[in-house]
Amino acid sequence: MVEGFGQVVTALEEAARRRFVRWDAALWREVLGGPAAKLAAAVGDGEVALVESYLALAVEGIGLGYLVPSASGVENFFTLAWMRILPEKLAGLPSGERAQALAQCWNLGENLEGAASWLKRLFARRCRDLGSLAELPAIAARVGAIASEAPAAPLGASARTAWIALAEEDRRFLPGMLHFVAPTVLCVHDRLRMDPSGEPITLGVWLDESPLVLGPMGCREDLRAGGVDEDRWEARRSADSRITEIAAEAVNEWRAAVSLTTSQRVVALISG
Repeated sequence: MVEGFGQVVTALEEAARRRFVRWDAALWREVLGGPAAKLAAAVGDGEVALVESYLALAVEGIGLGYLVPSASGVENFFTLAWMRILPEKLAGLPSGERAQALAQCWNLGENLEGAASWLKRLFARRCRDLGSLAELPAIAARVGAIASEAPAAPLGASARTAWIALAEEDRRFLPGMLHFVAPTVLCVHDRLRMDPSGEPITLGVWLDESPLVLGPMGCREDLRAGGVDEDRWEARRSADSRITEIAAEAVNEWRAAVSLTTSQRVVALISG
């Protein structure tokens, strides 16, 4: 539990119970017993107001549904920030920059709640291995550009081949139909399975210079099989015998990708 903040904790909790119909008391205790205590110890006694702000924003996050239990399996930036990034990284900033970084994390988390699921996942995945909170503005700018800008180089003969393993994210996943939801973001549908509600099981992939699997996409597109440009892949087959029978293809001006009938991997062409 957070030492020395008893009155603040009690006041915040009492107000939260009045304001939020679905107040999650267990999650609040999880915050107090772990990340909040870690943050308080890291920043020291001179940062009482900072810890109080962190706690107050945690209350808002829980009440609004931005902050979710770690055991839920839901991955979003707000939960990552309040449960791990801030407790571990905030003390690494100069004292005068910490309150601004806390506010920045709140603003990013709140803005991302209304974003497309793939954008939320991409941002969270890029922040998993954040070295310092000072890196956040650059990551936010980079991810924002992905949503609004196309790559500079069009797809051509010099495009390189990338193999993306999806079984590491879902060991039963069999890539089937696929489509682009942004110039460099691919949504891949499981070839055989649907979820219990009958919706497609999907995984996202960011086809950057170093492709990144984004996790479940929550996509509900009802895709139909289309044609495959075999000529595009023939030269690749001659250089890589693993490219066997193609199940489905997705292509835009900058990227191309296929699923194979004999593989749990997706093969992509990435413009240089």
